[in-house]
This record gives sequence, C-alpha cells and structure tokens, in this order.
Amino acid sequence: MVVILLFIVDINIDLEVLYDKATTRLVSFQIVKDSAVEEFVSLGKHPSTADTVLAFLVSKFDTKSSVERHTLKNILQEIGTPAIKWITSKMDYRGSDAEARSLKQSLWVLGEIGSEQIIEPVAHFSSDRAWTVRSGAFTALGKSKSYRILPYVIEGLDDTVALVRKSAYYALGEIATEYELHYLLHGLEDDFYGVRYAALSGIKRVGFGEAWLAEELSGNDIKDYFMIYALTDLDIEYGIDGYVQSVSPATRKAVYDVLTEPLLIEALERENHPLLKQYLKKKIEEHSDKE
Repeated sequence: MVVILLFIVDINIDLEVLYDKATTRLVSFQIVKDSAVEEFVSLGKHPSTADTVLAFLVSKFDTKSSVERHTLKNILQEIGTPAIKWITSKMDYRGSDAEARSLKQSLWVLGEIGSEQIIEPVAHFSSDRAWTVRSGAFTALGKSKSYRILPYVIEGLDDTVALVRKSAYYALGEIATEYELHYLLHGLEDDFYGVRYAALSGIKRVGFGEAWLAEELSGNDIKDYFMIYALTDLDIEYGIDGYVQSVSPATRKAVYDVLTEPLLIEALERENHPLLKQYLKKKIEEHSDKE
C-alpha cells in the first residue's frame, strides 16, 4: 500500500511538470509541447496510470487559459472513451465562479469524444439555468450522432435564447431522418439566421424528399428562400425552375442564382418583374461571355 501511495505522489509531481510543458505558449518549445501531449495520452491509456492521469487532467478544467483548454481537449479526445467516466463523475462541479468553466469544458470535451455513453450525463444539462451550458449540452449531444438524443433535442428547439436553439437544431440535423423534416422546416422560419442555417444544413444532410419539400413552399419569404436553397442542393436543376411561379420575387432571385442556360432563357421569357428581368439578362450575358 505504501508503495502504491508513493507511486501516485510521484506521478502527481511529474504530471505538474509535464502539464507545464504540454501547455506552454512558447512556439520555440513546440517539440517539447508535442512530446508532453503524447506522453499524457500514453499515460492516460495505460492501465497502471490511467486513473491518476485522467483525474489530474479533469482537475484542470476550471482553467481560464484557452491554450490549456484546447490542450486538455486534444489529449482527452485522443485518449477517447476511457476518459468519459472521469469527466462525467466531476460534472457536478461547475467551476470556481459564475462562468462555469469546468462544466462547459466537460461538455465540450465529451462532445469531441462522442459515443452514446455521453448522452444521459450531458442531457442532464440541456435544461440548465445558464444558456451557455444549455447550448454546450445540445452541441455535445449532436456530436454523439445518436438517434437517442431526439427527445432531449426537441425540447431545445423552442428555447428562448437564439444561440441555444441554434445548437439544438444543429444536434437535430446530425441525426434527422424524413420523420424529423417538419421540425427542420419549422426552423427555417426562425427569426435568428443562425437557427435557419442550422436547420438548412439538417435538411441538406437528410438529402431527399424533393416533392415533399416543394409542397412546403409557404409564401413566407424567409422560409421559402431557404427552402429553395435546400432544393438546389439536391441536384434537381431541371425541376427547380418549376417552383418559380409560386414564390415571391426575392425567392425567385434565389432560384435564378443557381440556374444555367437554357433555363435562364426560359425564366426570362416568363419573368415579369423588371428588376429580375434585368438580373436574368445580365446572367445570360455573363454565361455567353464565358463561352
């Protein structure tokens, strides 16, 4: 027992020195830094030192240094799933002040590691009092890429804070199927552009349902604008011009942005809006000049 205790004490002393090397800001010591990071990863994976090393690394989560935070993330991400239990066991500690740095670092690192093992511990903070924590929780859940996160993510889609909604829509987009498209379409109507882009990315990732999406064109300029861009990403140029007549001039402009000849010429023949006619003529001329 005495030998084990002495071994742990020695490791802790060495770890402090190693940590200073791994988190140095001096560019001239990059080789030393890289070597220290590799040693931490090796120690963190070795059965005889893993527990001591992982406990030490997690104890540093409250740091204010961005260099330290990124280094800790890189080391623990490389160690992988064995680090999860050590991180989750300390998540009740938010940090030394209201910034909750330790908790936010835990959420970030868990998200980078991934795995379904993180879902329940992380989801616990998806309704946290601090919006930054809620946002971090949804982002981490999304990176698990597990369909099991769906019930938690849906709760975040209507959060009162726009950046939290953005994170929730990001998470939804990572696991969405055709059955969740209606949630993503609803996100296209959000007041915050970040939410709309997150929802759009999810729609593109699903990558099918052209006819169903087209039926959702609603007369809402913002939503239709993003809907058109979702449709254009499905490589259906020779069908997309058919949606033009049912949307506003602003949305038709979005359609024309992606059309090529001869569809531009056909669009010019149908278009009555004077500014859009000028825009189409200019695009046709540009295409002709390139040829």
